[in-house]
Amino acid sequence: MLQKKPSRPTLTSFDPDVIPYQKEVINLIRRDFDYSIGTPEILLSGSFGSAKSVLAAHIAVTHCIMHPGARVCLGRRALPDLKRTIYKEILSHIDEDLKEGVHYVRNDTIAAIHFNNGSEIVSTSWADRKYKKVRSMNLSAVIIEELVENDDEDKDAFIELKARVRRIPSVKENFVLCLSNPDSPAHWAYDYYIAGEHDCRFVYYSNTFDNPFLDPIYIEQLKRDLDPKRAQRYIWGQWIEIAEDVVYYAYDRKTDNYVNDQYTIDESLPITATWDFNIGVGKPLSVALLQFDRRGHMHIFGEVIVEGMRTEDSCEELAGRGFLDYNTKYIINGDATGRARSTRNIKSDWEIIKDYFSNYVTKDGRQMNFEVDVPLSNGAVRARHNAMNAYFLNTLGERRIHVYKTAPTVDKAFRLTALKKGGEYIEDDSKPYQHVGCACGYALLAYQREVKGHEQRTIQL
Repeated sequence: MLQKKPSRPTLTSFDPDVIPYQKEVINLIRRDFDYSIGTPEILLSGSFGSAKSVLAAHIAVTHCIMHPGARVCLGRRALPDLKRTIYKEILSHIDEDLKEGVHYVRNDTIAAIHFNNGSEIVSTSWADRKYKKVRSMNLSAVIIEELVENDDEDKDAFIELKARVRRIPSVKENFVLCLSNPDSPAHWAYDYYIAGEHDCRFVYYSNTFDNPFLDPIYIEQLKRDLDPKRAQRYIWGQWIEIAEDVVYYAYDRKTDNYVNDQYTIDESLPITATWDFNIGVGKPLSVALLQFDRRGHMHIFGEVIVEGMRTEDSCEELAGRGFLDYNTKYIINGDATGRARSTRNIKSDWEIIKDYFSNYVTKDGRQMNFEVDVPLSNGAVRARHNAMNAYFLNTLGERRIHVYKTAPTVDKAFRLTALKKGGEYIEDDSKPYQHVGCACGYALLAYQREVKGHEQRTIQL
């Protein structure tokens, strides 16, 4: 078994023999491909941490050094993402071996590097859907990162970019190199590269365990953070379909995801109250009560879900059911949209909740100990679903969410919530049970931010 190396490879320390697929890709571009038949279009299909970016960085830099006047275009749907990933990887790759101002100059604003031999690395993006803007470019090579970020319409960016390659006659080495995690076989990239056959198209597969430079702790964390189906994609590198009839497909009521019993509150630990705000028939304002134990397991033991309920009503209902009288700290979080609007009140939802909790006196005469922890935005729906499914069941076989019989609507939400038919990736919010599942997801993401030490971007109230 390969031993972990002390650091990531740089330009001169890079050894393609360490990870076999890397040498195969380099040999294809530099030795084996017959450029008289066309331009090689290569897909690096690899899981998380499989060293795709390091290889792409090495190929881009050496292409520019070996071929004066070469021009490599880096492409990704959003330029900020490109700067944080492949562009940053290239800068790291050359930092120890080339001297800025002598061998190259860089422009971080546009993610460009100009070498002293006349070669250059430039960047482009197309989140604005303006695909034709690259038609002024003459390129010797293209590197596109995260190919599966691009939907059917964005395929035009790929087509436009690859049409600009072989536009510098003095450079005989030309290629299109795409990097991607595996995705659904329904994605156009699967049909283009994998399902069909073409003399100029090549796919190289890799998985997380191929990379000896990864910290073993990183791999173990992946196993904890991914449910088994996503682990097949993002650890083992398989193109599989993981969309299901329901959103929370890893939830299994027949396991200890569901507990047919009362939960015993541990007053040495905080209680989380988490909200999802809604207005309208069939869309009740929903609150879930839960605790994270010392193992990081999530115990959902209570809910307040009433049709037509206002935000202050939900607080009063929590108090009326005794949920606010435990002698412990309360963490208040949930739907970030409550910061900008309120459910039928001139104050925001979070202002109403803060005011209520600030003035609440428990049955034994104490002021409540609480804090509000709500992000500036809810973030991607898919990321929330992925986090929840990994807590329902991860690759290590751990089930870290437990729903008690006193939260029956939460149980229903986890069993039945589905996506809207067609269109973008959003939940079908026409079902009244769906909203409390969202609230639980917001609480999990807040907990993960705290545990992982991420920057806290909470609202100021």
